[in-house]
This record gives sequence, structure tokens and C-alpha cells, in this order.
Amino acid sequence: MKQPTNQLVEHFFRHESANLVAVLTRAFGIRRLDLVEDMVQAAMLEAVHAWKQRGVPDKPAAWIHRVAKNRILDVLRREKIHEKAIALSGQSISDEEAIVDQWLDEAQLPDSLLRMIFVCCHPSLARKTQIALTLKTLCGFGVSEIARGLLLPDETVKKRIQRAKHSLAEANLSLEFPGDDQLTQRLDVVHDVLYLMFNEGYSTSHGSEPIRDDICEEAARLCHLLCESAYSSPVTKALLALMLFQAARFDSRTDADGAVVLLEDQDRTKWDRCLMVNAKSWLAQSKIDQPTTFHFEAAIAMQHCIAPSVAETDWGTIVLLYSRLMQLRESPVYALNRAIAVGQAGDTREALLQLQSLQSREEMQNYLLLDCAFARIHELEGNTQDAIDAYLRALSKTVAPHEKELLERKLRRLSESV
Repeated sequence: MKQPTNQLVEHFFRHESANLVAVLTRAFGIRRLDLVEDMVQAAMLEAVHAWKQRGVPDKPAAWIHRVAKNRILDVLRREKIHEKAIALSGQSISDEEAIVDQWLDEAQLPDSLLRMIFVCCHPSLARKTQIALTLKTLCGFGVSEIARGLLLPDETVKKRIQRAKHSLAEANLSLEFPGDDQLTQRLDVVHDVLYLMFNEGYSTSHGSEPIRDDICEEAARLCHLLCESAYSSPVTKALLALMLFQAARFDSRTDADGAVVLLEDQDRTKWDRCLMVNAKSWLAQSKIDQPTTFHFEAAIAMQHCIAPSVAETDWGTIVLLYSRLMQLRESPVYALNRAIAVGQAGDTREALLQLQSLQSREEMQNYLLLDCAFARIHELEGNTQDAIDAYLRALSKTVAPHEKELLERKLRRLSESV
């Protein structure tokens, strides 16, 4: 059965826009990044209209590549900038078009994509700015999605992206790989970008779908691309293991109607054992003297995957793993998850104390998962009314449609038990 045109275009936007932006920016320079992004977006819009009228072409990716390339060439020619650039480089227009076509070849795309990732993660930019720019430029994320992932206001993210583009344009950087002295620092940022990207797909901040497979798949694809390159590290492999452990549960996280299914209600026979085996393999390959946050998060995800049920999960080990995580990075989200694990392990009083200590933190004031955590611990204690009150507080906050549906379902279930 053919995919609906809009879904097909969105699929190709997620999977092809990064390739297009990387190749066209490599060809025409970082100064033209805004123009490149505009032309790629215009090509996608043109596809929507053209394919509705004439049907989807046999090679939709090649169609979009050609349209985007021709659009940017037309603009540059009209501005007479292209002719000047060609004259300075000593190349002809046909030579440059041939280079672009060569770089758009499937075998050549990974090279351009990796180059672009490292440029977006240039050390002259602040860490969160690097992450925001890469998510926007190479992953097709909107400003609101990025803001949620970085826990920042939309306007702050928008300004950071604008300043980053201006800074890179002023430096007129070429798309080159980092030297050995910069590689570790640049890889750290790339890892954070891919991590945030996967998380956004795993629990999307917009739309009605609780899981956006295309976003998660793109994050895992980029991570796998990096793992297979000369720039891979044990950290990269641990991150890929984490993604695969999480992806193994995709089919059970929603029911036939698309509603979210909580961990305790999931049909574990639907979990993808093949992905789990691959994840374990990558985690084994990621061994390192000083494990990182990705190593511990992957180990936690593995504990969930190997457990026969929530009740039979080794919550004690998960508590210890979260404790190790918090030694590496002080994070209220880690603290929240550790508190839940403490409660699941049987110490609900201590869990509530830990959650109460998080309430005063500014970044947690509107974090609905904190209210959900309180509700979960109250449920474990058998305090149904307190659990209902906590879910109602969560529901009063800004929530995605699938989160609203889940909260309302939890409230109905609890109300029936009172």
C-alpha cells in the first residue's frame, strides 16, 4: 500500500534534508546556510504540490535532490554571486554541478553529513548553541522542539541559532573534519545532539503521536553512521546501545488505537529481541575504564529489557546505576528517576522525600513528570486520592495530546477504584 503523500514527504524531509543541507553547504559555503535551508524546505513544499498532481516519482529522493540543487543555483545566478565564486575558484558552473552530483551519490553522502555535523559542533559556539544548531540544521527540528529538549524558552533557542549561523558565516568555515586535538570535545557535543534527538522522537513534544519512529530512526542512523566511521569511540557505541534498547520496546508502547501503554502494562512478547541482542553487542564493545552517562543509561535500559515484569525488575541495581549517574552529572531528571526506582524497590517514604526535595528547583516547577512521579509513589503506597490529586496537577500543565489522553486514562482508572 502506498504511503499518503504528506507522510512520504515528511519521511524524506527527516531522512534526506540532512543530506541535502550537508552537501549543498559543503559546495556553496557555510555563508549560504540560510539559503540552503530555505531551498531544501522549498523543494519539500514543491514535492507536496507536484506529487499530489502527478503522483510520487520512482526515485523521490533523486527528485528532491535535483529540485533543491537547481533552486539554489538559480538564486545564486540571479544574484551574480555564483559567477563571482566560480571565477575565484577557477571552476566552471558545469564542474561545480558535477561535484554536487558526485557528493549526492549515496556512497558519498555519509562523508558530507559527518563533516556538517562537526562544523555545527564547532568549539567557538557554546555547548547548547551547538546542540540547537545541529538539531535545527541537520535534523529538521522546529524551535519549540529544541527548546523542550534543552529546557529553554523558545525565543532563547531562536536567538542562539541565529547568532550561531552568523558566527559560522563570519568565520567562513570549510566543512573539514576536526583534528585529533579537537576530536574528543567535538564528539561530546555530537553525542549530546543525537541523545536529545532520540529522546524527542521517543516522547514527541507536538502532534498526536506519542512516538515518532522517523525521528528515532534518524537519530539511530546517524549514531550508527558515526559508530562505523573512523571517528567512533566507546561512548558512541554506548549511546547506540541505549537507543537500540529503547527502540526494542517501540511496538508495545502504544496500543492498536495509538494510545500510550505504560511499562507495567506492556506486552513484553512484542519487544524486539533482535534489537536487544544488537544493543547488548554494542554495549559490550563500549567497555571503557571510566564509564559515561550513556553507559549507565544503557545499563538501566538493559535492566528493563531483560526483566520478565515490572515486579521482577532488579530495582536495586537500577537505584545504584542512577546513583552512579548522579555522581557524573547532577541532574534533576536523574534524581526524579532514581526516586521512582527507590519507591519501586519498596522504600516509598524515602522516594517521597527525594521527590519533595525536587519541588523547589526552578527547572522542575512546570515539569509534569514530577507530578506523575508523585502519583506513582502514592499509588504504590495505596494512597489513591493523593495519586489522583497529583495527576490532576500534571493535567493542569501544558501537555501534548498523547500525554493528556494518558493522564485522563489514569485518572479514570483511579477514580473507579476509590
